Amino acid sequence: MNAHLAPFPDELLTSWYARRIYQRRGRTLADPTAVRDRTGQWCHPDIRPTTRWLNGAAQTFNVASSQLATNALAQRYPALPLDFIAWDRPPFATEQECFRSAPRLRLSWCNRCLAEDFAAHRPAHIRHHWVLAASCFCHRHRWPLEERCSVCNAFNWQIVGSARGPLRMLCAECWRPLERSLPAVLSAGADLQECWDRVIAFETEVFTALQGKTPDQFRFNFTSASQLLGEVRDISRLLARNYWGYTRSNIPLNAFISPAMTPGRLRPDFFESEAPFPLAVASMAKRRCLLAAVCAILDPTHATGVTLFGSNQPSAIETFVSTVDPCEIERCLAPDGRWSQTFVRQVRAAQQRKARKSRRAATAAGSGLPRMSVG
Repeated sequence: MNAHLAPFPDELLTSWYARRIYQRRGRTLADPTAVRDRTGQWCHPDIRPTTRWLNGAAQTFNVASSQLATNALAQRYPALPLDFIAWDRPPFATEQECFRSAPRLRLSWCNRCLAEDFAAHRPAHIRHHWVLAASCFCHRHRWPLEERCSVCNAFNWQIVGSARGPLRMLCAECWRPLERSLPAVLSAGADLQECWDRVIAFETEVFTALQGKTPDQFRFNFTSASQLLGEVRDISRLLARNYWGYTRSNIPLNAFISPAMTPGRLRPDFFESEAPFPLAVASMAKRRCLLAAVCAILDPTHATGVTLFGSNQPSAIETFVSTVDPCEIERCLAPDGRWSQTFVRQVRAAQQRKARKSRRAATAAGSGLPRMSVG
């Protein structure tokens, strides 16, 4: 039991704090929450905990404060921006607001990791990468993360102990252990797994960029860590915005529907959310589809788009330049160095192909020849 008194190397500090509170058996403590520093910025205990909170938790539970500090997300991912974290209550300020409650992370889990914890008599705990906005899959098991109970579809859960066995995460509505899933979500075909592996490989490169390291140059040629993060951020915003219609569901992301990203569900109709930070506030289904679209757009190989969206569809980058407002794309292309030179050339080439197809279609329509389809 003593081996589990300190946080696991990949555990969130609030997850460790919650299970240690439960072990105190009635000696309750206040739940850790985000607080503002002297400059008015939020300090979340999982991201950049204050020295006061670290020292207090270390003294209460007899753990070295330096050991707790190493588990902060800012230590694991030095280049982590706030909009690459999944938020239930985001910390982003707006001009209209006069009051904002304390930010709260949006938690997800991998039922296979939780099952391994229970089998190994480890207490259930939340991993670091489960709260990253650029993470939709468990990289250990190559399996989709979940944020709802697979039985009753509820969000709420809680940590519960038993007379025999470690702490477990249980659904607060139906009291089903979260490591247990329905048989329909326990297996996947080879086609689904191949789609997931493509997105998992892309997520790995984004994680590398969040650590401040240069991504794989064989895949993202002449692309720095900040440029890759900027491209992911900008493309996600462009795909989640409504440009030409009054209906909130008319967004470019609907042109990138991949059934593999929403297993077991009907084809979703994604709505416009908080457009400036779509990855940070999106549901798990929308986040998976966003990352799949960004992966296919940024990947220079056509095979990724074919795997995710089918061989009868145009390339993802051509769909991107066709569905997004050209003025918005030019606004992102204008700043020098915002996007990598490689991706800028790919966008320009896709725009030229689109223009040539439009000219050929116009010529065919004017001459009475059979009209060519414009991809």
